[in-house]
This record gives sequence, C-alpha cells and structure tokens, in this order.
Amino acid sequence: MLLLMVGNLIILPVGITFFKDENTPPWIIFNVVSDTLFLVDLVLNFRTGIVKEDSTEILLDPKAIRQRYLKSWFLVDFVSSIPVDYIFLMVDLEAHLDSE
Repeated sequence: MLLLMVGNLIILPVGITFFKDENTPPWIIFNVVSDTLFLVDLVLNFRTGIVKEDSTEILLDPKAIRQRYLKSWFLVDFVSSIPVDYIFLMVDLEAHLDSE
C-alpha cells in the first residue's frame, strides 16, 4: 500500500501537469487499480487484528477492531479512498449530454 500511495503521489501530479490526454488506457487502468486497492484496504482494516500497546497480545475480536478503527484512522482512510476522478468524469459526461 505504501508503494501504491507513493506511486500515486508522484505519478498523478506529473501526469496531470505534463500530459494533456488523461484518458489513455494505461492512465485509466492505473487509476482504477489504485482506487480499487485503496477501497479493498479500507474493508480489510475492519478484519485485521491489532496488537495491543501494553502487551504482545493481539486483539482479534471483530467488534473491538471495528470500534478502534472507526475511532482512529477510518475517516482519513475513507476520505482519501473516495474516487474523485470518477465523480468528475460523471459530472463532465452529464454536462456534455445536457449541452447536446
């Protein structure tokens, strides 16, 4: 996930800045794959055990994992996983259809 995040951090701004055609198949595939993997990571975080801070014990109770994740990183992960480019694409398509 770290490599994918760093890839997005570098590839997306460079692509937006220097390449005018963002609808090429490699660009679309990269966006779809990265967005999908970020959403899968979000779902998997609800099922991943957590090591307790004070011991070597691992927390495996799904309810406790869910509560802890919702209180900690869920909001940040959720907001960062929203596929904004698809939302813009749908708005652009709708505006294009309305203009015709």
